[in-house]
Amino acid sequence: ALGSCESLLTTPVPLSYSRHTSRFLTIWCGTLPVVLVDALGWMTVPAVAFVSWCLFGIEEIGHLIEQPFRDEEALASAPALVSARRHYSYGLPVRRLGRLASEQVHAIAAAPAPRF
Repeated sequence: ALGSCESLLTTPVPLSYSRHTSRFLTIWCGTLPVVLVDALGWMTVPAVAFVSWCLFGIEEIGHLIEQPFRDEEALASAPALVSARRHYSYGLPVRRLGRLASEQVHAIAAAPAPRF
């Protein structure tokens, strides 16, 4: 079971899927002003800007959550993984957060009990 979870973690979303969604979104947002100009007039520009910002933001979040748990040691030892993930290496620094939580638990456990 652990091996299958590791394979899920190391399997990226296919590049063709990512490119297809990016291209579709670009074409859709590019043709949106043509459709809205009769109904909105000059308000088409801010409306399209807002809709495009929202949709491209959602797409970027989708890229970021492909790898939510970044492993600093694995990234340092696997340059091919870094280049495959490009600039989407953001994520939760799990090891650093784990060490911080462990230090805080030890500090709480070492503190004397409060007197009432």
